[in-house]
Amino acid sequence: MLSIEPMDLHGPIDWALPPSKSHMMRWLALAAQAEGETVLSFDSEPGEDVLSMAECLRQLGAGIEQSASQWSVTGVGADGFSEPEGVLDCGNSGTAARFLTAIAAGLASAVALDGDASLRRRDLSALNSALREFGCEISSDAVPLSVNGPAGPGRAYLEVGSSSQPLSALLLASPGYSARLHLGLSEGSVSRGYSRLSFELAALCGSPNRLDGDVVVIEPWRVSTPPAVSIPEEVSLLPMAMLMSELHDAEVEVRSSGIKLTPALMALAEQESELDLRDESDVITPAATLLALGRGGRITGAAHSRGKESDRILGTVGLLAAFGMASSATEDGIEVPGGQVPARPESPVQTYGDHRIAMTAMVLASKVGGSIVNPEISAVTDPGFIERLTGLGD
Repeated sequence: MLSIEPMDLHGPIDWALPPSKSHMMRWLALAAQAEGETVLSFDSEPGEDVLSMAECLRQLGAGIEQSASQWSVTGVGADGFSEPEGVLDCGNSGTAARFLTAIAAGLASAVALDGDASLRRRDLSALNSALREFGCEISSDAVPLSVNGPAGPGRAYLEVGSSSQPLSALLLASPGYSARLHLGLSEGSVSRGYSRLSFELAALCGSPNRLDGDVVVIEPWRVSTPPAVSIPEEVSLLPMAMLMSELHDAEVEVRSSGIKLTPALMALAEQESELDLRDESDVITPAATLLALGRGGRITGAAHSRGKESDRILGTVGLLAAFGMASSATEDGIEVPGGQVPARPESPVQTYGDHRIAMTAMVLASKVGGSIVNPEISAVTDPGFIERLTGLGD
């Protein structure tokens, strides 16, 4: 538990963002399958989810050398991944679990995967159901599980209404497959930017596969990565800096190489009262808090955030209530009255094993104080978050 006393902060506040987890984990998957070496460069420290992914890829035969600002990845090339010794521990990362399950499906041997208590509660059935259609045997729809491949040719229905990761996983693992996959995608796909990112990065590495319409054909291909890759900042954590600025009425200067605001972040910056988070549900907790402090509003399109590390809709409502602010859950989001002022919580603030709820709680506590349960979960995305935040009060 972390106790934080109110801070008297004045701008400008210097703030750093960690490297993008989404970019780094995709580049790791690609570089691990390429011939030769790929150097990934970044600022700040990668989160524990990225570290889990890297360690699992080492077990599968990739070489990964880490230093403070760059990682050198030596891929397995045409030899392909090898059978790992022991269990692939995905830690807290649903992304790693899905990517590695799809990779394991390309091997002609049993591969076991596991993770922490939070990951064991997450539903992996969308990807696993499709892989079973391609001939794989998968023991469970949650970790711990075992995968027996290899995946063969065929057609499968892929549910993408709760996560885009199954589609990304199959694309990124397809260099290890021996046959073409035909995928019929469900309606109402979410987090579409992450799927597009996967296809864009794969195309840079020689993939002929494209994302067009509701039927996708994925061909096996040979990965050829650039020799050097620069990883951008984790833009989905920018609302934490926006929240800090709003709470302390202070300018926050974010160190970056040039952040491009997404539609949801632009709407937050312009204080719009209607936020559609179909493609950006990761920001729901700080976004709801910003609405509460501002003019209020309604978040929609975020039903799939119930399947994150926590039920992030209910978790956000609970977090706001802990700080004396009202909100109400809807089927696909949250309604939030505006003009609210946070108060110091009377009891320790629960974070539900969710790093984004934990980070939002700590930012709120920097204004009014409070004790935060399991604050260290923030390290799955941003290992420097606690030290950086608490250091502002020195």
